[in-house]
Amino acid sequence: MRRSLPQPNEAMDAPPPLPWWQRLNPWRHFAAALGWAMFALVVVGALVAAEWAASEAARHVAVAARARLQQTANQAADALMAQLQVRLAAMRATAAQWPLLPGAAAALGDSLAALQAQQPELGWIGAVDASGQWLAATAPWPEAHSLPGQPWLERARRNPVVVLHRSHDQGMLDSLVLAVPMTAGAGERGAVLVAQLPWLWLQAVLDAQLRAIGGGVPIELLLTGPGGRVLAGPPAVRGLAPGADLSDGGRYLLERAHAPLSEERLAEEGAAGGAWQLWVRESARQALAPARETHQAVLIGVLAVGLLAALAAVGVARWLLRRLDALAQQARAVRAGRRDSIDIPAGRDEVHAIGVTLAQLISHWQEEKAALTRLNTELDARVAARTARIERLAQDARRAAVTRERLRLARGLHDTLAHSLMALLTQIRLMRKLGAQWSRERLDAELRDAEQLATDGLAEARAAIGQMRASGVHDSGLGPELQALLQQFAERSGVHVEAQIAAAAADLVDDRAAIVLDMARELLRNVERHADAGMVRVTLEPEGGQDAGGDEPWRWCLSLSDDGRGFDPTAPHTGHFGLVGLREQALQLGAAWALDSAPGQGCRVRLRFSAA
Repeated sequence: MRRSLPQPNEAMDAPPPLPWWQRLNPWRHFAAALGWAMFALVVVGALVAAEWAASEAARHVAVAARARLQQTANQAADALMAQLQVRLAAMRATAAQWPLLPGAAAALGDSLAALQAQQPELGWIGAVDASGQWLAATAPWPEAHSLPGQPWLERARRNPVVVLHRSHDQGMLDSLVLAVPMTAGAGERGAVLVAQLPWLWLQAVLDAQLRAIGGGVPIELLLTGPGGRVLAGPPAVRGLAPGADLSDGGRYLLERAHAPLSEERLAEEGAAGGAWQLWVRESARQALAPARETHQAVLIGVLAVGLLAALAAVGVARWLLRRLDALAQQARAVRAGRRDSIDIPAGRDEVHAIGVTLAQLISHWQEEKAALTRLNTELDARVAARTARIERLAQDARRAAVTRERLRLARGLHDTLAHSLMALLTQIRLMRKLGAQWSRERLDAELRDAEQLATDGLAEARAAIGQMRASGVHDSGLGPELQALLQQFAERSGVHVEAQIAAAAADLVDDRAAIVLDMARELLRNVERHADAGMVRVTLEPEGGQDAGGDEPWRWCLSLSDDGRGFDPTAPHTGHFGLVGLREQALQLGAAWALDSAPGQGCRVRLRFSAA
């Protein structure tokens, strides 16, 4: 048959104009692909540049912020020490003016009230003697009873001491306790002047100074003691364990003063003494806000420039590709049959080279089209001739199939019905010749034998028909079917059977296996009828130990031998076609057939065949 390629129509050759947004599709237009590629490169460059700029800005901002926090921490430490030194100096000056004489304790309360009036930030003032008894106080303080007996109070009898007093009452706040020695009369030395300085007041003073130093930026102040224990600071950090991360996982920028607060023997109440450390921290998000603004500005700016560059690239690409677009339109017209050739663009660039190559291809294509037309005509004639020849071959194949089927039926009839009819005919001839001489009993016995022969022949004919209709080999394989055949033979004839059948024989399920099984059935039938054997040995195994995974088909060997009376294979056997049928079947298989027998020496048959 001859088929031609479908020709494109005019609608396919001249597509309608696309909307402007579809012209930005990079899969349809090279200019759009170029623009999008440039935009993608600019975006990637923008992201890289923005990240680099942000990291650099963040580094510089972080360095500047840490330097500012360092300076702030130092100034805060100096301010804290200044505040404490001012209060200690005032207390020492006041204590030096109050000699503790016998009987002077009654007037001590008025002196303490006067000191509190001069230093109103001192929330409470009291005096304790060497025995730990309070001599006087400006007002009741629930925590005063816990101060006598503290180690720092013994040190305060010699030098001024400042400690952080943690309130034992959940409702009370921590406070600083300032203690200076008092001058007493002869024999009454060791009294101490004690004052409470609320931490909230000191925190408020320092916060005001920090805001002034930091330019209004919220900054937090923390005070730690020995071992990194938080002594004072915001509520969120006061409950942290000693040595905990004060930066909260990097959320805060943290710096501390260069010099610890070791003057005037600063310590925490209950500790063995040691230096305090002043820390200043600021929110990292707030401190690094300029870096984020720089990152956003750089990213937006570069993206805007990239978008403008992409649009410009699209326009320039469309202008540069206008000749290539015209060449494509001409190529579509040639495909539609409206043109026979294309106009080669002028110039020496790639568009000119594409035009020259395309023109050569079109010329070559037209020549091949004409040659293809001639070849199609010749092929049509050849196909018609081959079709007639194939029809003749098909008729020959059908005739050959009919012939093979006739031979198969002839072998089946010979193997079943012919044997029984031959025996029945012999019996009938014998009765006709000798029936007049036999007695009634002998004649009845011969008739019963003839009837039995007829019955056996009918059973064999039915069995043969059933075997012709059955497809056991195709369902079970040659191995299992041969095993079942040998079992039936042994049960029917009483002959001892030795079988050795390879497990791989179960995979032989084609028509060749069915022919091999028919040959084995005929051989066993001959043994049963003619050999008078006591033992039969059958083997079915592959030759040479072939690998089932190889490319070549397996070679198999079917061997059958008996210990019967044997016969002379070269002697003529008029009216018997069993061996002839077996040779024909071996020839049909393309197998090697060998038979070895002699009178009194049994019979041996070997069949070598291919699995496919």
